[in-house]
Amino acid sequence: MNPAPPPAGSGHGQLVQVLRRLLRPLAEKEPHFYRVAFVCFLIATTLWMLRSLSKSYVAPLNYPVSWHYNARRYHPARALPPTVAVEVGGNGWRLLSRALGMHVPPAEVRLRLPGTPPFRSPLRPPLRRALGTVRLMSLPADSASYYLVPGGDSL
Repeated sequence: MNPAPPPAGSGHGQLVQVLRRLLRPLAEKEPHFYRVAFVCFLIATTLWMLRSLSKSYVAPLNYPVSWHYNARRYHPARALPPTVAVEVGGNGWRLLSRALGMHVPPAEVRLRLPGTPPFRSPLRPPLRRALGTVRLMSLPADSASYYLVPGGDSL
């Protein structure tokens, strides 16, 4: 049993008629027309993407960190993370390469010895050096809590 067609005055019937009228010219084309249309669409998409990557953006990024301290005499008060969430700004191409993990040397962070107050942010200078042409916009709020306490292997 087939469902009854919608009434003539309904919005659904008019929408179908409009779609048929718009798509009719495309249905009567030869196969090479569709290949040409696809290539044009592909070229337009590529140009749009290239233009977008030339603009400046701000993006979040998990950046790798290499922690340096005397592990024989000290240990971290809290586990040190392998990456740090930062917000960076720069050209779309450079941000894309960082997000894909290309040209990402880890930031070499040296932690201070126990008994000395921690830097305001021990991460900022090493991250700026490691990021190169990408600008560091913000750091995590708890970056001052990376410090060492006595109690390594030699005690």
